[in-house]
Amino acid sequence: MSMNEGIAVVTKLVPTSVRRAPEPATVLTREDFNAGPISLDEIEPGLWLGNASAAADIGTLERHTIRSILSIDSVPLPVHITDHPNLRVRHIQAADVPREDLIRHFEDSNRFIADSLAEGRHVLVHCYFGVSRSATIVIAYIMQKYRLGYEAAFQRVKAKRLFVMPNPGFVNQLKLYGRMAYRIDRTNERYKLFRLRLAGDNVRKAKRLPTECMDVVKTDPGVTQESPEPYVYRCRKCRRVVASRSNLLLHKPKSATIVHQSPAKIGREPEATLEEEGTGDEAECDRSPSSQVTKDGENVPEHVHTNAMATGSSASGGGMNELAEKVRRSSISSEHSNRSSEKDTPMCNKIFFIEPLAWMTDIYRNTQGRLYCPKCTVKLGSFNWVMATKCPCGAEIYPAFYLVPSKTEYSTVVQNVQVTV
Repeated sequence: MSMNEGIAVVTKLVPTSVRRAPEPATVLTREDFNAGPISLDEIEPGLWLGNASAAADIGTLERHTIRSILSIDSVPLPVHITDHPNLRVRHIQAADVPREDLIRHFEDSNRFIADSLAEGRHVLVHCYFGVSRSATIVIAYIMQKYRLGYEAAFQRVKAKRLFVMPNPGFVNQLKLYGRMAYRIDRTNERYKLFRLRLAGDNVRKAKRLPTECMDVVKTDPGVTQESPEPYVYRCRKCRRVVASRSNLLLHKPKSATIVHQSPAKIGREPEATLEEEGTGDEAECDRSPSSQVTKDGENVPEHVHTNAMATGSSASGGGMNELAEKVRRSSISSEHSNRSSEKDTPMCNKIFFIEPLAWMTDIYRNTQGRLYCPKCTVKLGSFNWVMATKCPCGAEIYPAFYLVPSKTEYSTVVQNVQVTV
């Protein structure tokens, strides 16, 4: 046998000897599950709440004249439902876990339900068992329609379907929805914190900020804008704007007794207590109840009750500088008081917690690190996506992006003009 013939034999044998196993299905479909017996209840005329078995049964849908289906599940309904010519089906992909972001779907789902009912189409809202996810969507609709709080809307739905029970995360989202007057208010501080925590959970898993969470990073307030905010925080060294007033994430002091103490030290570990950055000694700061000494030898006064910020360098100037400093201190005090939700409980201002901003380049690819001024590169603070950071007042913030008061200064338009001149 020649070499060519041998090669020919081999090429003929390979296709018959190597057989490929059938590829497993990569797309999970509703046919792979069984949600149990058909279960659905009419919450209001034309509005039904049920499980996946009810949504997948044509006979049940026809018997209750249901022609619109809102599906809140990890996978879509079977093809014979989604492609049915007489059915309007919308799918929201969501898992029944507390950290699932359902609140972002409330406005669209409310509109879908309201529009369907206005057209005379009965609506079925379902998840797998019809207990948590779909119940949350229906409760949100009832809250918005009748301007009810969470508890009243929950009892109204529970009266029609006894075993509804949104998970604790969904309950918090519904309460937040009520606080925002039944709309998504992206300027609401509670909503900002909610979105940040969701982003933090994703960063913990992916070790970097995923694309779907980029909306939590706000624009750089130091970049030229058509209508810049008049109240800003600047780097004390180069005067570069590093945050706007709207970027602040205020919190209440954890304990009134702790507030009277000086800011605690910032530890090296992520969960350690915050300190004034740049401190070199390890002495407990409660030995110095009115000030904190930095490595530069400056005293950082406590400004929760004195309403004063450290200047960051030795004060050398005449009456104009002193007047400007008094105005700045007064502005800081009024700023935190005005944004307090309760007049008798002033917000903590020992550390400036802010939203993540576009100039913080390291936050996209690291879970924690330091924040440097984008102009002069002086250290301004730190960030931590994955672990809670403790404020000197005792409150724990997660995730945390903070500026140290001794490295920044609060400024207004008038002060900016004075500095420029």
